Amino acid sequence: MGRPVFALALAAAGATLLAGAPAGARGVSPPAHLAAGGSSSGGPALTLLSQSPWVGPGQSMQLRLGLGGAPASAASITFTLFSHLTSRSAFAETAGGTAVGNSLGSSTVQASTLAPDPQGGVDVTVPVESGDAAAAGTGAFTANLDCAAGSCGGVYPLRVQLSVAGGTRTSLITYLVYANPPADTQRLRLALVMPLSLPLGGPGRAVPQVQDTALDTLDNLDEAMSAHSAAPLTLYPEPASVAALAASSHPKAKSALAGLQSLSGQPGRQVLTGPYVPVDPDALSAAGLEGELVQQVRRGGQALAPLRGGGRTWVVPGPITASSVSAVESLGYDRLALPVSDVVQGGGPSLTITQPFTLSAGRGVTATAAEMDGELASDMAAGTGGTTFLAAYRMLADLALVYYEQPNALSPRGVLVLPSAGALPAAGFVDTVLAALGTDPLVAPVTVDQLFTDVPTAPSTRRLASASSSSSLPAKQIRDGRARLMAFSTAVDAAAAPVVRSLDDLLLSSENSQLRAAQQQQAVAAFTGALSGELHTVSIRADTIKLTSTAAKVPITITKQSAYGVTAVLRISGDKVVFPAGAAQDPGPVCRSPSVRSSAGRSTFSCVAAIGHATNAVYVDMRARATGDFRLVVTLTSPSGGLVLATTHVTVHSMSTSLVAVGLSLAALLVLLVWWGRTWWRRHPPGRGAHVRRRQPSQVA
Repeated sequence: MGRPVFALALAAAGATLLAGAPAGARGVSPPAHLAAGGSSSGGPALTLLSQSPWVGPGQSMQLRLGLGGAPASAASITFTLFSHLTSRSAFAETAGGTAVGNSLGSSTVQASTLAPDPQGGVDVTVPVESGDAAAAGTGAFTANLDCAAGSCGGVYPLRVQLSVAGGTRTSLITYLVYANPPADTQRLRLALVMPLSLPLGGPGRAVPQVQDTALDTLDNLDEAMSAHSAAPLTLYPEPASVAALAASSHPKAKSALAGLQSLSGQPGRQVLTGPYVPVDPDALSAAGLEGELVQQVRRGGQALAPLRGGGRTWVVPGPITASSVSAVESLGYDRLALPVSDVVQGGGPSLTITQPFTLSAGRGVTATAAEMDGELASDMAAGTGGTTFLAAYRMLADLALVYYEQPNALSPRGVLVLPSAGALPAAGFVDTVLAALGTDPLVAPVTVDQLFTDVPTAPSTRRLASASSSSSLPAKQIRDGRARLMAFSTAVDAAAAPVVRSLDDLLLSSENSQLRAAQQQQAVAAFTGALSGELHTVSIRADTIKLTSTAAKVPITITKQSAYGVTAVLRISGDKVVFPAGAAQDPGPVCRSPSVRSSAGRSTFSCVAAIGHATNAVYVDMRARATGDFRLVVTLTSPSGGLVLATTHVTVHSMSTSLVAVGLSLAALLVLLVWWGRTWWRRHPPGRGAHVRRRQPSQVA
């Protein structure tokens, strides 16, 4: 699901008992630095700091209220109890601040008459009277449930209103949960999934910057969850976040990772695995990138291995189709956690879905699925800022209401809760909920696997809602990037494993479905730049080589700046040079398996070069076909092909004259001399000069 500031802010908060709270009706009192929760409409803020999560027969409800600085001497508090809720839609109205149902009684007390709390605020005792038992003791307000014996169980809205002299008023609605379940009734199973993710500071960031505040938050999370180990819990860490912790050299990051490892090893903890970053299987399929889903899951499992990640449940972040259901099933995930919007809702009673079901995805594809409860997730999303603790008790009341929808069910029922991305609860929220779930008489926390195992699958089949597949992924760039990365991995030795993993993480991060199209392209560009940077660590020196003889051993120099070794295919090619084949080639220890081939007047030498030093020399026998300057093309490619590691042109300056040229020159000179001799002989024959000389005396006479 990186990254770093952990998006889930949880603080370690010890659970203490409110004075006088009876067993089974304990109020979770957060420390002063976590005290927040409630609502205000200007002026002093009325906040709920803690309360009893539930009460039983003959018990009193305990509340601790913050008055927001209002002087107790000038403030009064009005309590109004309403009849129990009969539907979750009515519950949603009260969560929005609207009281529904009949009033069962109201009382106003002066704040100055209430006991001050040592940690701030005032303590309030509310005795509860029901058909099961009379109220025990006295308090500021007695809650009369007005019910017959055996029928009092339920969730009762309680409005608390603060009035300050001068006319300022503020109020909140919390809930009195009355729990008196029959002995033969199954508790409601709750699979609470806690997502963990780290924003990475922008797409394509090669080295996430882990911040101290995020690491402090994570330490608090470890401490809080460890303190509530009695409550089974499912962790859903984003693998990229865990990988960022593992890659960081920050001492706090190492400590935080060790804390997560310890937490995940506790009994009752499950760690779900998934893709390295959130992805849309349909989008990958539509883009022709089905293999990337395999890479995502492989890397996700690898990153979460230190946390003992596993499981068969795939968390679906958004709309899916039959194709994506088949894709995740092929990867070993045969259980789906689905949003409500992914399933066609039936026309039966409007009760909460509390059983896994068989999902018909179409095209003959089926899967076992459980619906993620959106209303409970909204309760968790509300647990931020000033409503932290009010939202926590609201969620506990919402769970109780789900239980009371079918209170006499003998077969186990269960709900699955996972907050949506970016809507995670605050510190005190999780601490309060986990502390209460440890002894809740109506709700039994379980892991996701336990939910699917303990709660029987519903006999009816539900249909997958229609969804269209579309993709804005830069498919070609991702596909090309994957091919280049695979080729690069064949060219480097084991020492480069961290580099290959980092490049892989960058490429996988570009497929994040939570990124916009431009951000995905930016992330692919970051991968391309990082890979190019690694390739630039290997180069071929572009020297000028002088040949002073007809044949020579020519050095080709390869340099390497990386700490890892490189194996590549070296090729030297030219059309004015000949590379002798066979035993004549002895390129030295850097090269093995030398070979020579010629085609269309071009000769090519190749070998497998093991580049292990900063400077590496390969000695190649060659013979120039002519004098003058000409260029050789020198290239290093990955052993698997498809990736050029380095390439350059080497200039050869040939000053040698071949035997053939010498022979031809001598032959030409000889021909020229013969021609000159014959010409001179014809012009000056031996007899012609003597005859002329003999005739000269008589001619003079």
